[in-house]
Amino acid sequence: MTLLLTPVNADVRTLRQSHPVKKVLTLRRVIQWTMTAVVVFIGVQFSRWLSAHMAGRWPSASRPPGVEGFLPIDGMLGLRHLIHQGTVDVIHPAGLAIFVGICLMSVVVAKSFCSYLCPVGLLSELLGRLGIRLVGRTLTPPRWLDIPLRGLKFLLLGFFVWAIWFTMSPRGVEAFLGSPYAKVVDAKMWLFFAEPTRITIAVLGILVVGSIFVRDLWCRYLCPYGALVGVLGRLAPFKITRDPEICTDCRSCTEVCPARLKVHTMQRVASIECTSCQDCVVACPVESCLAVRPPKLLGRRVWLRPVTAAVFAVGLYLVVIVGFQAAGHWHTAITEEEYHRRLQELDSPLYTHVGGTAMAEEASE
Repeated sequence: MTLLLTPVNADVRTLRQSHPVKKVLTLRRVIQWTMTAVVVFIGVQFSRWLSAHMAGRWPSASRPPGVEGFLPIDGMLGLRHLIHQGTVDVIHPAGLAIFVGICLMSVVVAKSFCSYLCPVGLLSELLGRLGIRLVGRTLTPPRWLDIPLRGLKFLLLGFFVWAIWFTMSPRGVEAFLGSPYAKVVDAKMWLFFAEPTRITIAVLGILVVGSIFVRDLWCRYLCPYGALVGVLGRLAPFKITRDPEICTDCRSCTEVCPARLKVHTMQRVASIECTSCQDCVVACPVESCLAVRPPKLLGRRVWLRPVTAAVFAVGLYLVVIVGFQAAGHWHTAITEEEYHRRLQELDSPLYTHVGGTAMAEEASE
């Protein structure tokens, strides 16, 4: 390892060592693994709870409200319901809380959900690193193919926005949120992965193998959630910012950027693909050359240290979660008795997509 020494406008700057190996912020990894452990715990507890009900037994474990974090479409529906009706959906209030928390942290610290809290983001990173160990590099599609492929996730997002915000009336949204299907949609989601079809297994296999050779395959090209927080991130006041006056043009930032951005040419990284992961900040050998910064305030250069930026982003999410819990909007209004009855009749047409959609359409007329 070498020290890069560069004079900067006669100021004395603290210079860090450059690392040829791609590194990540230690705290970011700790947060990612902690969040992944929480998600696994929620999944196991929900599985025990659901299996007992479906077998006709009363479960020893309670239903974890956090499972609603796996229902982003329901969260978007809950947000529209909140905006139009002024009330929190009582069926999946935790889903709304998680959705709002994710949006808030991403609209303040650009797209930070993807790099700090998303377990799929962590898995995608690890698969990409595995690919580098296996073949020495990951594949990069040519620009003419990469750009239209990146557009796929925005098409998916556009479809959900169109379906939720333009085709359904406020009454239709309310009817769907209270429909029999919506009350067991978390169970339906669990069954989708617990009893996968051959097509499901094949698609998941392609995504896993593809992510080994093409870094962030799902996140970069197909994730509508990532597209949403990316759009919100464009509005974020806190973004990765480069100080060209002290930049040595070593290009370490560009080499480690998972989004393949040419960070060394940007003054403010406003790309919709930037997740504020701060890999570039960690790789930069010059103190404060790259940092999470707000716009210049009264001519002053305000910047957040990597750890501070990480704590700030995740803290915003936790404030929303704790706020919803304190307000009594966390646990579902569905009783265990109602769940016990409904979960034993999941094969009924009442709990199919068609049934739920029919109710929404009926209320929209």
